[in-house]
Amino acid sequence: MSWRARNPRQAKDKQTIYNSREWRELREQKLRANPLCEVCQQKGIVTAAHQVHHIHPIEDSHSVQEMRKWAFMYENLQSLCDQCHADIHKAEGKGTKALAIERAKQRQDRWADGLISRFTASKGEGEGHESNPAGSF
Repeated sequence: MSWRARNPRQAKDKQTIYNSREWRELREQKLRANPLCEVCQQKGIVTAAHQVHHIHPIEDSHSVQEMRKWAFMYENLQSLCDQCHADIHKAEGKGTKALAIERAKQRQDRWADGLISRFTASKGEGEGHESNPAGSF
């Protein structure tokens, strides 16, 4: 389940990010560095980019801190023309069942990794404490 479904504040948090000076400056930096659509360029087409797209969708985040991490990570940004940006969002929103299953699995894996990290940290593993080799799940 995405944070959007669990947290009604998610839309407000996302909008706060997009309204921030930090986002506007990063967006302009990306468009200056990559003024052409990166998808069109891969096809040998030259098209001006007007959109900055998050490759890893920020709304897939589990917290506002994770959302901010993905939102402001330069490597997570892609310069796109309006058409390619619309096409990507259409595909993400109305993708195939296989794509939906894959994205759900990725979210589940991230959640499980976080849970395991928190569990092992709370048990003090790696700090000279004994751990239960059979696990406590």
